[in-house]
Amino acid sequence: MIRHVVVTLLTTVLLSACTAGESLIYRGLEMVEDEPGRVALPAGQFPPRFAALVADTSVPLLVVTIESSKQGGRLLLENSVNDVETWLSADMSALMIQNGIIRGTRGVGSELFASDISEPMNLILSGNTGYSDRFTSNLGGDDRIRTRTYRCLVETKGSDVINLEVGRVATRVMTEDCKSMDQSFTNTYWVSSMTGAIVQSRQWAGDEVGYMITQVGVR
Repeated sequence: MIRHVVVTLLTTVLLSACTAGESLIYRGLEMVEDEPGRVALPAGQFPPRFAALVADTSVPLLVVTIESSKQGGRLLLENSVNDVETWLSADMSALMIQNGIIRGTRGVGSELFASDISEPMNLILSGNTGYSDRFTSNLGGDDRIRTRTYRCLVETKGSDVINLEVGRVATRVMTEDCKSMDQSFTNTYWVSSMTGAIVQSRQWAGDEVGYMITQVGVR
């Protein structure tokens, strides 16, 4: 059921994003479109950092959708340091991702400043069931960082074949059900049966943003 919701959302966003003759890559993901004083760039014009990534067709691409607003587009991989990747959008918002799991956000509002995801990540990638601890630090509008500790149950939910831009991919479905003293969320990951990599996910990014859907894309 979750897979069908993901595919429907992505299809809706991508179809509505394209105009005649416009490549999808020329949207990027504008996650802060309502920011006061922000001036949108003309279509196809980007800040130099993003423009350089667009010009390099070897740079990997990630399709992202903010579930609550159905707003989305395509992010490009800017760099990777100690296995933590920085994926950049056309409006210079960014996601920090490790092995397919979101560790942080920048320019998205109530920032996911940092996360310790080592315990759940090991269970998710290995396909094992068990409990783990997750620690997150969020930067609020008052510029204060608040840290939460979550107790998470990681479980295998069987197998699924999903449709990606690269074609149909056989996956193992993993869920991460997390609870703190005042909050709870459930992340879902589709792990490729062939490569062991997360190829699609639905992940909580904080109260303001809610769930983000990620999916590997094609240039």
